[in-house]
Amino acid sequence: MIVIRNLVKRLSPDFSLVVDDLTIKDGEKVALVGVNGSGKSTLLRLVAGVLKPDEGEIAVTGKIGYSPQSPYAFRGTALFNVTVVDKTKKDPGAILEACELTALRDKKMTALSGGERQRVFLARLLLGDYSVLLLDEPLSAADIETGSRLSAVIKEYAEQKNATLLFSTHLPRQAFDIADKVLLLDAGRVAEYGDVKRLSAPESAFGKLFLSQFTS
Repeated sequence: MIVIRNLVKRLSPDFSLVVDDLTIKDGEKVALVGVNGSGKSTLLRLVAGVLKPDEGEIAVTGKIGYSPQSPYAFRGTALFNVTVVDKTKKDPGAILEACELTALRDKKMTALSGGERQRVFLARLLLGDYSVLLLDEPLSAADIETGSRLSAVIKEYAEQKNATLLFSTHLPRQAFDIADKVLLLDAGRVAEYGDVKRLSAPESAFGKLFLSQFTS
């Protein structure tokens, strides 16, 4: 569970992220959307504990798994990068297959494309046992077909573990495919929050623009 109360994070003299009251319950899957600079990454970093709020409180129940937009890549192969932080010694074969990395497991990270590296980072996270997942644009480098398949992988992981999921995306299809709810940020403020079906009839100007990408 994620509970935010009276949150303020000042990022510049002219811009602050403000979230007055937000509760994401156990097992809920929330898509975080908004234009670049609206505060999506900042909110994820605050919930992950990477940043501290200037005001207010954030309470997170459960073990957190956090993946920033550019996770750290260790030297070595894709397989090494997937398993390097795994403490349970589980067989990574199923995760490699689900993230379409079986054929790439012995390739050096330096030889992988941006989309392939992103799949490695996703597999590394999904190999863990997390009850809260925070993903910052986890599939931004994936093509449409691969993104759709990996969306299903993320959703299945969250549902199997009843994990709370908060992920940012600029793609309406991913929001519909994965999320139960949508949180729209506009200039550091919550413009809309509720059932993902709200995207079919958004109230805010950005919500309408976001949906137009999917319906056009």
